[in-house]
Amino acid sequence: MRASTIFGGVFIAIAFTATCAFAQTEHNVGLDRLLLWIESQSPATIALITFGICYACAAVIFAFARVVLPRRIADELKATTPVMLTPLAVLTGLVIAFVASRIWGNFDHANALVRDEARNIQEVLTLAETLPPNIATEMRSAIGQYLQFTNGQEWPAMLEGHAKIQTSVPGLSNAISTIVSFIPDNAGQQIAQRRTLIAIEQALDARRHRILLSKAPVHPMQWIVIIVLAVLMLLTVAIVHIDRPFAMAVNLFSLSTALAICLVLLLVNDRPFSAGGFMIQPHALGQIAID
Repeated sequence: MRASTIFGGVFIAIAFTATCAFAQTEHNVGLDRLLLWIESQSPATIALITFGICYACAAVIFAFARVVLPRRIADELKATTPVMLTPLAVLTGLVIAFVASRIWGNFDHANALVRDEARNIQEVLTLAETLPPNIATEMRSAIGQYLQFTNGQEWPAMLEGHAKIQTSVPGLSNAISTIVSFIPDNAGQQIAQRRTLIAIEQALDARRHRILLSKAPVHPMQWIVIIVLAVLMLLTVAIVHIDRPFAMAVNLFSLSTALAICLVLLLVNDRPFSAGGFMIQPHALGQIAID
């Protein structure tokens, strides 16, 4: 049996296993729940779990190559050259870079959405001061209700992935009713009324995109692809050093460490509005002062 045949068979077996795992995720949310559980932990716990899995995988591959693999097949695999690592490393790097660009793009976008929402809410309060006292009081009360709802109810629900885009938003709906029913007495109040409505609409838009972004993590299939490529790289390292156990152990340790670091960086930033990893808090909204 040729080494290429063995390696091809291993590749097909892994690809088939990954395909089956993906097919199962179409019928249940087992893998998604596992990812959600991992990503809901603290960054230190995520790192501990990820490094543990990567090192365990490297240890299993090392034990398989040194103990389980028959000697005749091991002699055949000696013909594998280190060049095999190049295309695998390039493919793995491209996939990780693609996923990382999306994750960090979402994280930056999430921060921008919270800042935009806070800026528009603050603008509503500022413009309300140019309106008659009774209207300004009603607007401050409505904005206070919205901030209380956001910090006390909506944000915790969003961290758990249960936040919903409501037709009527507590506080902001009242603010819209108040400003729409107001009849301006002069051109200045007309401008303030119009700009207030625009600011409220922009705050609602930022809120809507914030909730949508909280439900847009990396698809499980992308994680499967990264894991399959990582396992193939570890297998190739073991095959290249099949007759040098110490070199095999050192290279498996180095590669599994590098892969674990990359996975930790992805996992802790994947869900910016989740209860784990590096999560975004409503600090910008909490700093809004209502006199």
